[in-house]
Amino acid sequence: MQLLTDGVYRLQKATGANAYLVDTGDAAVVIDTGTPGGAAKLAAELREARGLPPVTDIVLTHYDPDHAGSAAALQRETGARVWIGRADAAVLRGETPPSTGFRRFLGRVYPKTEVPADLHELPDAAETEILPGLVAIPAPGHTDGHIVVEWRGVIFAGDAVRVSKGRLVQMPRLLISDKAQALATTELIASRRPRLVCPGHGAPGRLG
Repeated sequence: MQLLTDGVYRLQKATGANAYLVDTGDAAVVIDTGTPGGAAKLAAELREARGLPPVTDIVLTHYDPDHAGSAAALQRETGARVWIGRADAAVLRGETPPSTGFRRFLGRVYPKTEVPADLHELPDAAETEILPGLVAIPAPGHTDGHIVVEWRGVIFAGDAVRVSKGRLVQMPRLLISDKAQALATTELIASRRPRLVCPGHGAPGRLG
């Protein structure tokens, strides 16, 4: 694991997208899990880490398989609760189709993501404190139920934004469900003045 700042780590064995871990002191929280098939290496990385509390929670920023693909398998390894935005939970379960043609195409080409047991749904219009100080914030745009997670001034952004030269930039338009919401989410993240932004793709960075 790569230490980014106090209690915040970037997991090195995740595949497809970045995965992070927050050590709250009493519990460890994994944020995003990478693509299907990567859970064994991720679980081994967690087991090999020294001095970590048990993993009690897995938070998924959204349903795309490069972020949620290993959640069910990692849940079996750890017994952790799995959290995801309500609108994205419906897509993950297959109750609602993805909101972009590109994602619907990918859903026909690639295997369906395994759904974790007993998903905990986060409301689409209210912040939720998952553990003391660890807050899930609705951040739609990339997907309808996308969330970001904040912990002591660090924002785990999923695919809401990337960081480039001290600026927040969005993912390609092909991957955005609602451009207006995505722009509003970018403004929301900037307004919280994070000391560090940890994106789903690319390196974590600070805003200039």
